[in-house]
Amino acid sequence: MRSAAWIVLLQSNGLVNRSLLELGFISEPLPLLFNRLGVVIAMVHILLPFMILPLYSVMKSVPATYLRAAVSLGSSPLAAFFRVYVPQTFPGIGAGGLLVFILSIGYYVTPALLGGADDQMLSYYIAQYTNVNVNWGMACALGAVLLSATLVLYAVYRRVVKSELSLG
Repeated sequence: MRSAAWIVLLQSNGLVNRSLLELGFISEPLPLLFNRLGVVIAMVHILLPFMILPLYSVMKSVPATYLRAAVSLGSSPLAAFFRVYVPQTFPGIGAGGLLVFILSIGYYVTPALLGGADDQMLSYYIAQYTNVNVNWGMACALGAVLLSATLVLYAVYRRVVKSELSLG
């Protein structure tokens, strides 16, 4: 349903192009559909909450007294933010990035509807080899690549988190 809504919004006569034309920002409609830009816009819209929620849970656990202490010790507020607050949010950034990657690597519908022929994800090719070409060996190999990439990334994340916990 969200992908269909994005098709309506991003088409050449859609709400986005009409608004940009009426505001005078562009002179002709932008190609926002059936290319990589349309896929990225829709996937960011769909996956943004999966990044924000882990970040929010980590950010709310950082005590505000740390920033006040850094500022009272002579740091500028901007430097205190980047040197004290941001490093404490790295676990949330890692968890959100891993979650978004795992969800996006298996995307099928959104790139199939909004993307062009060159903007398909691995899951599209797995379905293509399974249903159209009936090449089960290739589909199995691509599925193994997809599973392996996910497991390797998860193992790297676990190792980084475990080493940060032992250091902290």
